Amino acid sequence: DFIAELWALWGIATLVVCLRVWARVALVGWRRLDWDDPLMVLTLLFHTAGTVAAYYAVVVWKGLANNGMTEAQRAALDSNSEEWRFRVNGSKTHIIGLIMYTTVLWLLKACWLIYYMRLTDGVHTMRWRIRIGWLFLGTTYIAALFIVIFKCLPLSKQWQIYPDPGKNCEPGNAHLMFISVMVINTATDLYLMTIPLPIIYKLRIELKKKIMLLVLFSGGFLVIIFGILRCSTLLTAGPFESSKSGPWSIRETFMAILVSNVPMIFSLFRRWYHCARGQSKIKGSSGGQNYLLGSNPQSNSKNSRCLHPLSIPDDTTWNSQEVIV
Repeated sequence: DFIAELWALWGIATLVVCLRVWARVALVGWRRLDWDDPLMVLTLLFHTAGTVAAYYAVVVWKGLANNGMTEAQRAALDSNSEEWRFRVNGSKTHIIGLIMYTTVLWLLKACWLIYYMRLTDGVHTMRWRIRIGWLFLGTTYIAALFIVIFKCLPLSKQWQIYPDPGKNCEPGNAHLMFISVMVINTATDLYLMTIPLPIIYKLRIELKKKIMLLVLFSGGFLVIIFGILRCSTLLTAGPFESSKSGPWSIRETFMAILVSNVPMIFSLFRRWYHCARGQSKIKGSSGGQNYLLGSNPQSNSKNSRCLHPLSIPDDTTWNSQEVIV
């Protein structure tokens, strides 16, 4: 059932973001939260707007838009009829949903970049990759929005019923837009993953821990898979099933939110696990603190809190002052 799936995914995404904020506050304190934390909350708001748009497109407007009609049907449809209103509003809602979809994905990419800035703080060789990442992110977001909004001009043609506005103006037929946004989205995800994965691969740590880190930071591949599935589904759905765009957009953004928050949430659960076992102690402060890769658990005092689960005792890799969370 679409409605059940839609709100279930929204509820899980909301829970994940709340758990992430809790994890961050528990591990570093309110004063040491970074820009990716409020950005993640903002992302959830846009995801909520996208969820509402998908609900309206499928349920309220009956999955109707300005596509899937013959020229005769378009000419015969009364502009004062309920179907006309549903089709016009459905087309407009589809545009809103696409804007929300694009914005959510790129906000999440920005959160990843900020996170990588923390991870590579002090590593001079990584600065240029981060800067290129911001430039790449800004230009691709503008390009994606431009494609989504201006794929058909004038804008009013995107909800025009009669005469036929053309395939690029119809939700179920804008194949060039689907492919273009998917390619841009995939390219940015692949670039972002080139920042941490090579460094993790070169870390001088045990294989088990290295695999764990590689898996944590390879979640972008799942998002890419969902993006490709969304695009292929829309390309093969046909002009009469434009309503499939909303559900697949929500599925992809949900997966992206989940993947983007896994490292923070995983860190909290790992910390609980180590605390429960009485392992890996590190001195803390009442105001909260960051946990460093280069920390040496053997030098800690008895009055301590549990060492961050991803801490690696190796000052020669990444940076001894590197912040994991």
